[in-house]
Amino acid sequence: MYTRSRDRGFCPGIVSLLRPVPEYIECPNCGSEVEIWSDEEEAICSNCGAMIVREKRLSCLEWCRYADKCKELIEKARRGGDTGGI
Repeated sequence: MYTRSRDRGFCPGIVSLLRPVPEYIECPNCGSEVEIWSDEEEAICSNCGAMIVREKRLSCLEWCRYADKCKELIEKARRGGDTGGI
């Protein structure tokens, strides 16, 4: 199966895409700490209202030959569907 690997049981790249984590960056406008999730490219500063945009991060979805399958799993997860225990 495309999401499986011998050593981990599943594609290691899909985990970070299905389970994003919060990250904190400094607002360039006011210096406040802004929470932005690992799967987001932009956030709004709660202190000054500035839109914070970070560079898009390349992921395995950009180059992996099985990316279409993973994109299906990600979309299914966003709709609340079962992702097969990943």
